[in-house]
Amino acid sequence: MLSLSQTSNSLLCVEWIPTESGPKVINYKKLSYSSQSHENFLDYVFSEFKIKNVDDEKKTITLSLDSDNVYITSFKCDSQISLNDRIEWYENEFLGKYITDNYDIYYYPIDGNNGEVMVIYIGKDLKNNILDSCAKYNYELRHLSVDIFSANDAIHIYNSSLNDKYILWKIGKRNVHYLLYYEKEVLKCYLKLRCGKKIECIQSIGEKLLKNNLISLVDSFLNNNIKPNTNFYDKIYLYQSKSNFELLEKIYNQNKDNIVIMDIGSKFLNKEKVSRKKNYYHLLGYNENGNSLRGIDV
Repeated sequence: MLSLSQTSNSLLCVEWIPTESGPKVINYKKLSYSSQSHENFLDYVFSEFKIKNVDDEKKTITLSLDSDNVYITSFKCDSQISLNDRIEWYENEFLGKYITDNYDIYYYPIDGNNGEVMVIYIGKDLKNNILDSCAKYNYELRHLSVDIFSANDAIHIYNSSLNDKYILWKIGKRNVHYLLYYEKEVLKCYLKLRCGKKIECIQSIGEKLLKNNLISLVDSFLNNNIKPNTNFYDKIYLYQSKSNFELLEKIYNQNKDNIVIMDIGSKFLNKEKVSRKKNYYHLLGYNENGNSLRGIDV
């Protein structure tokens, strides 16, 4: 299995094989990567990342895209109307022929009482370039996902049951943070925030009460402005895709009992404990290769 995850300027590559004790990583590397087209992108990957298990007859690949390369939005509609009817209404009334002709569109109902549906659409040129590149090297594209949603598949490494309420918190670049809120593995809320002395909500999908609770929680950790409600979640799973670790440590040190730093280095990539924090934190971005672990006992 070859797993790739994309950030704004790099590709994180992982090669692993199944074993009786779970997946075993045999190779991983971070590649500089700035192309937005993905056209024949595996040409570049294989020139920089040498596959070790060359005799693998069934070659599969998973890919996680940077959220900047897709579009995420939502719409609300009467929850009593069937999903198919809601989608037909949305495409006819809002998206129009240009979008439906040029984008592959995926719909995810958000569990709640407001009938909201998350919409993710990916340009067909982008997706076709990915598929063509995979076909060129005889790889089957097993799964295509988006950064933080792929990282959610890695949560199983840190919590095998997930029979609780949890927050997945990504510290991104340029002061942008992303949060997902799940109850028993069911997505309830998605937030994109710009965080400074004031928290700006860039995008919110899900119930308003959850949105307000999550924003208050982030504000309390970053600015110590208010005492938030902490009764609505059990754990926070925290990772980042940038190289400065001060904010991550600040958040973690405020509530070590309820925050889990997603230590994929020692849990998955390196079975031996990474001794230096600097190296340990530099591996956190590999959580976005988590969609390759979907359905795998880790």
